Amino acid sequence: MRRRDFIKLSLNTMLLLSLSGLVTKAEAGDISIDNSVIVNIMLDGGPDFRHIIVPAYAQDNDDEDSYAAKFWKARSSIWNVSSTDDLKKVYQDNYDEITIDSVTFGVHNKCKWLKDQLESSNVAIVSNVVVSTNRDHHHSQVMMENGSADANAHNLDVSGWAGRAATELSAKVISCSSEIRLICNGPHPTDPLKHDNSCVIANYNSREPGLSSYDTQGDLDAGDSSYKWSQKAKLDRALTSYYALKRGTIPTSSPFSKAMAHEKQLRDFGTLLRARLKDVSIPSSIDSIMNDDNNKLDSSSFAKQILSLHDSYASQDIFNMRLASLSYSGWDSHKSLLRKITPKFEDIFGSSKGLDSLVGELDEDAYNKSVFIIGGEFGRQLKSNGDEGNDHGRGNTMLVIGGKVNGGLYGELFPDSELDKLDVKNKDIEGLTSMFKVYAEILNWQSDGLGDKVFENLDGQPVEDGVDLTTLMKA
Repeated sequence: MRRRDFIKLSLNTMLLLSLSGLVTKAEAGDISIDNSVIVNIMLDGGPDFRHIIVPAYAQDNDDEDSYAAKFWKARSSIWNVSSTDDLKKVYQDNYDEITIDSVTFGVHNKCKWLKDQLESSNVAIVSNVVVSTNRDHHHSQVMMENGSADANAHNLDVSGWAGRAATELSAKVISCSSEIRLICNGPHPTDPLKHDNSCVIANYNSREPGLSSYDTQGDLDAGDSSYKWSQKAKLDRALTSYYALKRGTIPTSSPFSKAMAHEKQLRDFGTLLRARLKDVSIPSSIDSIMNDDNNKLDSSSFAKQILSLHDSYASQDIFNMRLASLSYSGWDSHKSLLRKITPKFEDIFGSSKGLDSLVGELDEDAYNKSVFIIGGEFGRQLKSNGDEGNDHGRGNTMLVIGGKVNGGLYGELFPDSELDKLDVKNKDIEGLTSMFKVYAEILNWQSDGLGDKVFENLDGQPVEDGVDLTTLMKA
């Protein structure tokens, strides 16, 4: 465990230890929760959502000036075809058609779970969103996770919007990614250019929490004594004894006293969480995306995060989880978009894949209390670059998914204003709706007025004409 994660985690354990009497068994498929949870999934690199949500291209469409015809022609090099008939066949072979709010479009057939959720009105497609003022990955991600277009690219010490929300709720944001991201940073009590991470719990490796611990009696009860004499077991026993002894001899005035206290808190935290998860088996659906050669995800890291999120749900009362952060990298599709990007979308939205395997373990009430936000720091350009990919853009799409999401289209999916841009390189999707406004409405659903407390200057943020974000969430 990294030193900084050690310190961040230990700050939370005194609260957790007070809840030790809450250890119960969570039945697979029936996970329930007491409080609403917002899960943010960050797609680093600028995801091209117009690869999985596309204009319908009917076989009888002979109008070369239609949006569909121009869209597919502009992106033809991605598919390495050029004729109209071949492009129509690409659409027919790779997309399933759906009509939402009187708009007919295609959803990539590798994203069947997403299509099912769309048909169940559990998905809001928010089009033409924008967060960044430029096309730089790093700076745009800082803006997005800090929650301000004024964020300095070089200051990673500022707070993040999820951390601020968790602090306002007197709750925790659970970091399921391999590193704690800026979005999780809590606000510093006096300095807005710094942060305080007492609101964060790192939970990337939920099945090995805290510090390692050797259970001699447990091994003997299981009829297995082989571990007892291993080097790891000897080290566990030695360190446990050493720190227990040191805690009784080092005065509280010593600078090492805090380290001794942190060690105990982390060890006790690990014991508490292991007790909770002892009777919570890894669901077969999640085990499949991790280990089944026929179904495991393209990203083993994302599969691990799904398990950690599942375990965080099963331990919500221990964690005091109200927000969670996941990430998936590698969306910078300058080349070979089909080969590189399609498997990633399938990992998240495919049948029996990432979100499907997780949501299937939640009971109906838990799904109604959950919101999943999926987006990236910017989008891609309208026209492909001739190298089977596309380059950095600005505007993009984001998806909001959950049982209480008022599903539908928020913003024009394929604006006619793009018709003259589709065949021109270096043209972006126009950013019309601030992503911060979307976040704020979801936070307001979680707690009345929370969005206004977390984000500054919301009144000055744009919203596309005709879009009412106040209807995004159901009561």
